[in-house]
Amino acid sequence: MDAPSLRLVDTKQDNVVGKYIALSHCWGKLSKEERFCTYIDNIQDLRQQIPFERLPQTFKDAVTATRSLNVEYLWIDSLCIIQEDPEDWKYEAARMEDVFHSAYCTIAANSSTSSLDGFLGYRRERAVIGITTAQGPLYLAQAIDDFGRDVERGILNTRGWVFQERALSRRTIHFTSTQVYWECGHGIHCETLAHLRNPESELLGDSNFPNYGLQKYKDDSIRLIQYLYRTYSGLSLTNTTDRSKALLGLEKPLGRTFKSRAEYGTLSAYFERLLLWQRDQTPPLIDIPYPDGDAVPSWSWISLIGKISYLDLPFGKVNWTGDVTNLFSTQPDQDNLPWEEGLQAVAHELSIEEEDLKNRVRTDLIYARMDPKDFKCVVVGTSKLTNDDGITDQYVLLIQQKSPGLYKRIGVGTLLSFHIRPEIGSVYII
Repeated sequence: MDAPSLRLVDTKQDNVVGKYIALSHCWGKLSKEERFCTYIDNIQDLRQQIPFERLPQTFKDAVTATRSLNVEYLWIDSLCIIQEDPEDWKYEAARMEDVFHSAYCTIAANSSTSSLDGFLGYRRERAVIGITTAQGPLYLAQAIDDFGRDVERGILNTRGWVFQERALSRRTIHFTSTQVYWECGHGIHCETLAHLRNPESELLGDSNFPNYGLQKYKDDSIRLIQYLYRTYSGLSLTNTTDRSKALLGLEKPLGRTFKSRAEYGTLSAYFERLLLWQRDQTPPLIDIPYPDGDAVPSWSWISLIGKISYLDLPFGKVNWTGDVTNLFSTQPDQDNLPWEEGLQAVAHELSIEEEDLKNRVRTDLIYARMDPKDFKCVVVGTSKLTNDDGITDQYVLLIQQKSPGLYKRIGVGTLLSFHIRPEIGSVYII
């Protein structure tokens, strides 16, 4: 078969309209020389021609699959985003929702660890046994349908960017080492002709994400949001500073669906409850060295690398204190803040022993010593339930001063009412 004629297309400049396929793949730990990418210095050459033989195998296979589906255009991130160009990267990263939701379908190279592997290689023929019965021939083969193993726990779905690519795609063809799976809002169809359904696929395979999740969770929609954030937080990113950008594609539809502002891993509709995230057991979280201009506030879990969970608070049994000003409801005093995402909050001194503080608060990082005098707390909510001694649970953020009036989040926990001393005034958590 003749090598296909390929070139890079600027859809606006070339006035191109038509359906296209998007590729979801692992970049892998390749050197710059091993990667095939678009850069400022080669973009004009690629607009003239992309030699098929120079493409890495995964890209060749994606071209082959796209042509087999009679689709003319293919979107590949490393080619359609100018690499090492911060402005183009920032612009394109904000468009990921449009790219994947508008694609005719997404091809997912689930079994490939890098762009060099490919996904259309040799596959061992399945053994089939034929049996003659009174009703006619019957064929038996080993059961190989395992979407959880092949896709959900596969190498591709450990990546942070892929989580939103899968959720935003209207339909996805998963190429795995055992078979091909088709995933859309109607479930999973296997190469073996079996039809599978599972909760994660019904949510992330939804053609109109997150509509199915809303129907499933109904009045418990906060659990849907927490599930999405908790799952995403445990995924890997080659560049840790992409943690905020790789979440944008999810936050946009969530914001529209809940008629809320969705930023920094929280929604205005559930602001207080989503503030009470915590490190998910061990190991400790790790600070992300965001560059100047892209800094993320410490009260947001996307300022850190590592998996999170949330305080398990009873529904309908928490009074929100209002001691933390909802970021989305007011415009903070710009003169007092290094950036506008600071939270204004009422701080309290602590009256608690160090060992008790360690047991009641889960810190984001690990501290050898936790002298209560070094910290303050902000009471986000209080339990409506009181014990026989009149003591109530207090759901708090633990904070530490960085400079006069400016504090950093340290952790979250549940204290008792007698651990909280009178307020010391208003502070900003940045």
